[in-house]
Amino acid sequence: MKIILKLALPLTLSQLIAMALVLTDVWMMSHISVASLAAGGLGASVYSFVFLIASSIVGCVANLIAIAYGQSIARPEFGQQQIRFAIKGAVMLSILLSALLTFCFSFAPQLLIKAQQSPQVVEIAMGYLDALKWSMLPTLLLLVLRGLTSTFGDVRSVMLMSVMTVFINVPISYVLAFNFGWGIAGLGYGTAFSAWVMLFAYARWVFGQPKYQGFAPWKSAQEYSAKLMLPLLSMGSPIALAALLEHGLIYGGTLLAGMIGVASLALHQILLQCLSFTWNINFGFAQASAILVGKEYGAGNYANIKVVAKKSFVAVTSLSIVVASCFALWPEIIASLFQLDKEGGHHLTDLLASVIWIVALCFIVDAWQLLAINLLRGMKIVMLPTVITAIGYWLFGLPAAWFLMKGYGLAGIWGGIGIGLGVTGVLLLGQLIYQTRRVENQSVSS
Repeated sequence: MKIILKLALPLTLSQLIAMALVLTDVWMMSHISVASLAAGGLGASVYSFVFLIASSIVGCVANLIAIAYGQSIARPEFGQQQIRFAIKGAVMLSILLSALLTFCFSFAPQLLIKAQQSPQVVEIAMGYLDALKWSMLPTLLLLVLRGLTSTFGDVRSVMLMSVMTVFINVPISYVLAFNFGWGIAGLGYGTAFSAWVMLFAYARWVFGQPKYQGFAPWKSAQEYSAKLMLPLLSMGSPIALAALLEHGLIYGGTLLAGMIGVASLALHQILLQCLSFTWNINFGFAQASAILVGKEYGAGNYANIKVVAKKSFVAVTSLSIVVASCFALWPEIIASLFQLDKEGGHHLTDLLASVIWIVALCFIVDAWQLLAINLLRGMKIVMLPTVITAIGYWLFGLPAAWFLMKGYGLAGIWGGIGIGLGVTGVLLLGQLIYQTRRVENQSVSS
């Protein structure tokens, strides 16, 4: 458990720091104008949707590096070669995806207008998006470096990188947005500038360390080949699809909340921020556990996979129960944080209190599905988990939210989301138990 915590805590803190950066941008947007806040949210949603595809594919390089690290224990030369191949493949894929997806942003205005968004808001949103898109390539390359250093145990450097990004991003974005008068476009350029600065600074530190020098992507250039991208594509494409399916459940709930009314939609957004908060905490633990599982899988220590899985499950479940209890017992803190009912009365606060306990239950089952799917990825199992997410989210979650909404309103929508996450979590845990037993039996028989 100590090893998991040592690896997970810095990764979790880096996730929370990144979330704080998003909240800072939202705060600055709100101080520019209401239209800028709406446009910034629209542009960020478009960028996040597109970036999700790229980051899901490139991000699985961490799993490949972890497996190769485990292989290097028995076969050092082969394992180090596989790490170099994974890094070079991820670099090529990052450049390719950035070029393709950045081009796709040119079609965003037409699609947003067809989605009946305000032309004025779309124009402002595109100014933000056109600036923000230049952060895609450095952010993807930072994911590659993060996967490398996390596998080798340098997770504190990941946390420090996140902290430095905030210190660079916030003041520069503020100056560009307010002093230069660039509005939310300045926030986008500030984010892109800080991403490039951190990429060069972090890469210089990483490849300045003796243990990483042999993995520098500019060394052994003869190893570059298009086929190095294939393992990332074969593993990352199902991961990207699973992420899109989960977002479909969440955004489907958003559309349903909007059908009820403005108050429900506003509360739904707040509750999504609460879920995002716990997701970022659990993601750090899931990512750390997946790295450890990948190392054991690569080294052939299959019995240890079950040990890591059990300890990780206990950790995320316990943590989620504590956080869920705090949210359910003190909803007024959340209400005061977001200044609900600031004009008098307690209508929104009472509505929040009636729903928050259901959302709190979602924290727990969401932690299960997040942990299980990451541990399965650590063993290079991605296709079946994607099918399971499709079943849980779309065959159970969305229909349940639609059905329960008619009788229970916003509480029913979150009940449906909880059912989708719960079914997915239970099925993925069942698959995880089966796979850990299977590989353990293989090790015994061999």
